[in-house]
Amino acid sequence: MNRVAAIIENGIIKNIITIKEGEQGDSEIQLRNAIEITGSNPGIGWTYSDGKFIEPTKTQEQLDAEDEQLARAEARSAAEAKLIELGLTTEDLKALLG
Repeated sequence: MNRVAAIIENGIIKNIITIKEGEQGDSEIQLRNAIEITGSNPGIGWTYSDGKFIEPTKTQEQLDAEDEQLARAEARSAAEAKLIELGLTTEDLKALLG
């Protein structure tokens, strides 16, 4: 199984790389001055400080978009549940909703 490491510049993750297991992977981490990622799922643009990965603060626009996406998913789920209550099968729903 491969391992994952972050390339960090000025405290910011610039790239995520996959490295091999064992000594070869350890050497690559040292050569690239990377930080191995374990137990979390940080991405490019995150901060690395005091041994921790910190997610960037989301903008109000990003938060609003996430709320809208969640509301649409909940509305779709509620609509599907109502259609099932009316006796439509899963196949009917797939044909109707795509």
